[in-house]
Amino acid sequence: MKKTEIIKKNYEFRYFFKKGEYVSGKLLEIFIFENKLDKNKIGIIVSRKVGKSVVRNKIKRYIRAAYAEIEDKLIKNYNILLIWKKKTDVERANFFDIKKDMICILKNAKALDED
Repeated sequence: MKKTEIIKKNYEFRYFFKKGEYVSGKLLEIFIFENKLDKNKIGIIVSRKVGKSVVRNKIKRYIRAAYAEIEDKLIKNYNILLIWKKKTDVERANFFDIKKDMICILKNAKALDED
């Protein structure tokens, strides 16, 4: 994630919810909108209702790794908030399904370069 800034502040997350366009997939939901910077900003949310901290951190690692692999294909100047769906079974949390769902969602949001 060399070209991406990580969002950590609560007020920044609230701004994503207020301003972002909502797109949903099987495993993830995103709020996305354009920014005026020359890089992307990303935030990741996994609710406590999903499981204990070990499970939540594992899901976040998978999401970060999937994002890092498709980062070069993303159009710059986007703020992206990735949210793990609460009702999704934790057993489905594997890297390949997350990456596939993320690519599908970002294509629907028109944030991914169509090569």
